[in-house]
Amino acid sequence: MRLIMAFVFIIAVNSPGRAQYGMVQTTRQASQSICLQAGTMGAGLFYNHVVSHSHRLTARVGGQYIAYRKPIRLKTAPASYLTVDPDFMISTGQAGLVWNPFRRGTFFIAAGVGYTWHPNMSFVITANDKLNLGGLELTPEDVGTVNLGVRWHPVVGYVGWGFGRVIPRRRFGLGFEMGMYYLGRPTVQLSYEGFLETTNLDEQVPIVERNLSNYRYLPSLSLTLSYALNRSH
Repeated sequence: MRLIMAFVFIIAVNSPGRAQYGMVQTTRQASQSICLQAGTMGAGLFYNHVVSHSHRLTARVGGQYIAYRKPIRLKTAPASYLTVDPDFMISTGQAGLVWNPFRRGTFFIAAGVGYTWHPNMSFVITANDKLNLGGLELTPEDVGTVNLGVRWHPVVGYVGWGFGRVIPRRRFGLGFEMGMYYLGRPTVQLSYEGFLETTNLDEQVPIVERNLSNYRYLPSLSLTLSYALNRSH
């Protein structure tokens, strides 16, 4: 009787119906996702696609955007202000790879290259009323307009790390990423009119560029929300 029961059990386990049921319950891991980012580099959107059989190496392409152009008033003395109009924008397209060094963990390392269409920030400085600079009073006409800009290379490199699955096992996944952009050596652009024309300010530009030469790196921190595109049963 025991032999008959064992034989029936083996047939039941290996029957086509049982195998089919097991296949239905198997979940196929997604190989593509869309990732939304929000952080110090503004808002970003990336498309991710697995490029290895182990699902540990992923290619991604996308971009980020941030801008700030709100005028700023700087107080130089009581009832004396300078108006600074900033033009700060980072609009970057990127392509790179994301690698998960541990099969079961969510830690990842990222690297890539990007191109920015606006690799500079500039400031226009003016005075709307009389300006007091240490007892020296200047009219807006005397102050004139000062245009100051700092420019970097349009092609940037990136390395970073973070936690969270780029391709979620479920439909959605959360994570964060921090990294560093290499911008290259900055150059200073300066033009002005008014009382500064009587100074030797142009001679100070090379000195300012040397002082800024170490500011070639831009840190980045962002939160991420990933959505699996082709996850199915």
